[in-house]
Amino acid sequence: MPPPPRRRNAPQGPHPLLAQRRRGALLGLAVGNALAVPTAHRPLVASSFPQLVDGGFGRMTGGGRHELRKGQVTEVTQLACCIGHSLRDLKRYDAADALRRYRAWQPHAVEVSEPMKEVLEECQSGLPPLGAGKRVWLRGHRQAVGAGSLARTAPLGVYLSSDANARTQASLADSALTHFDPRCQLACAALNAAIARAVTSGPELKADDLVTAAESGLLLAAAALGRSASDHVHEVTFAASLLREDLALARQEDPRLYGPELHLHRAAHAVRVAFRLAFWELLHAPSAEAALLDVIHRGGDTEVHAAVTGALLGAFHGEESLREDWRKTVLEAFATVKGPNWDVYHPRHLLTLASD
Repeated sequence: MPPPPRRRNAPQGPHPLLAQRRRGALLGLAVGNALAVPTAHRPLVASSFPQLVDGGFGRMTGGGRHELRKGQVTEVTQLACCIGHSLRDLKRYDAADALRRYRAWQPHAVEVSEPMKEVLEECQSGLPPLGAGKRVWLRGHRQAVGAGSLARTAPLGVYLSSDANARTQASLADSALTHFDPRCQLACAALNAAIARAVTSGPELKADDLVTAAESGLLLAAAALGRSASDHVHEVTFAASLLREDLALARQEDPRLYGPELHLHRAAHAVRVAFRLAFWELLHAPSAEAALLDVIHRGGDTEVHAAVTGALLGAFHGEESLREDWRKTVLEAFATVKGPNWDVYHPRHLLTLASD
């Protein structure tokens, strides 16, 4: 008698733990961004590290300089949505398509950061738009300007989590569109390597594993960028050494983010501040909630700091580590208003990447 036919297994989605982490990374980005609106660019007085800070900004209130709605996100999450739409439509990363979407976003922005504004204006110069970021960087004496690309590229860590080479190239290319400095490009690649490790690992994952993944991602990205930017090898090597130092200091009790070189309240070295702070929170805060509360109560560019921290810790701890009221407020913002803030630049669109 022949054996009974094998039953075909039904198609499986992501493992529940990995789905939680993928959604955690994407929602963490948006939740952190929206939660930080009231404290953005304020020089708040806070306790020294390693003591975590808490206070009166634990509710999703909106407000800020532009009187935003509760749960409303700003530039970094809206540009992450542009990446998300591009990945969903093309099934791959394409720099030209991403830049086209960034330019289409500008008329709908509540505020455009100065680095983005300068690059978007340069795109109108008549020269190739894909080179605008590099031209602005060279004109600015090769200084790192802002940390905006670090926050917005987090969807690449989720969507390209299983392809290290594609993820690295996409992270470098997207940052280069607007934040060409090697410190920005390499930080994006390292952060996304850590997110990728989180959303592809089992329950035995440790926080330090993500730091190790970031170090490996940094090594891979520095080699790739050194080959493609041969005129800037010195800058690439120097940037990689600085980011390795940031990861090493993130492991310490005091990450030295109130010092003469790097300071939470100063724009200088902004990408390194956001990068180092996020990994410090990963290693020292007991939960994503505690980390986000600490970040937003320290002041400075909290919209970016909390977005980066939210993406990284959301990836590690999972969606349910983010307070339910925070998630609900972000996902329901603009539901009754519609328009571009709902139809195109709303963080609910990012969650479509969690199941791909």
